[in-house]
Amino acid sequence: MPRTPRTTSDDEAAIAGKDTMKASERTRQEVLEALAAGDFVVGEELPSEAQLAETFGVSRLTMRETLGSLAAAGILEVRQGRRNRIAPVERWSILDPEVVTVRARLEGDTTGLVQDLMEARRVLEVGMTHLAATRITDEELTALEEQVQVMRAHVDAPDCVETSAHADIRFHEIILEAAHNPFLIEAFRTLSQMLLRVRLETSRSRQVRLDALDRHQRILAALRAHDEEAASRAMHEHMDQTLRATQRISLV
Repeated sequence: MPRTPRTTSDDEAAIAGKDTMKASERTRQEVLEALAAGDFVVGEELPSEAQLAETFGVSRLTMRETLGSLAAAGILEVRQGRRNRIAPVERWSILDPEVVTVRARLEGDTTGLVQDLMEARRVLEVGMTHLAATRITDEELTALEEQVQVMRAHVDAPDCVETSAHADIRFHEIILEAAHNPFLIEAFRTLSQMLLRVRLETSRSRQVRLDALDRHQRILAALRAHDEEAASRAMHEHMDQTLRATQRISLV
């Protein structure tokens, strides 16, 4: 394996003075970078836990936590009494932005995955907006208006990309909360990180920011009128607009 072991004494030395990220999280990132670089090969066994700990300059406990996290993301096949093996990429989690980025680098593209994500989002959000139309409170409507104001104020601001993206996702989270359905809330949460990642890409376009602002205003108007059909239609049209905006988006 063409990696040079760290010369630091342990996890803490590796992260001292840099940030508050846990050592296992930092090591997870480094293992993912090694996968993307081809230092580890899909289908092959990983070195032992002790060898990996030495290579990445962390304790065995930290490496064990790291490997557990990678296994939970579908990257590793844990085999009793044998070394872990790197699973086929199609088994890797598609809801973890860091994992998807590595997958994209290995496969060359994630355009198809982005489109699949948008299709799933359409199914979920049109339904939740229909429910929210009759359940939404005045406080929730006010919260939606606040996010629209943020998007409007930051169409051409220096921080327009990040601010617009976060306001956009928060707008949809409020509608989800207004539907008052715990199953929908959990389903959306599993998608939210990937949705934000995609939204940060599409928000780079001023036209997309303007289109999104217009669509959010229409959704808000329908929800304010407590009109189920109009709200569902407005969200469906917004999802159509989002699908068009993401047609050529990849996370490579």
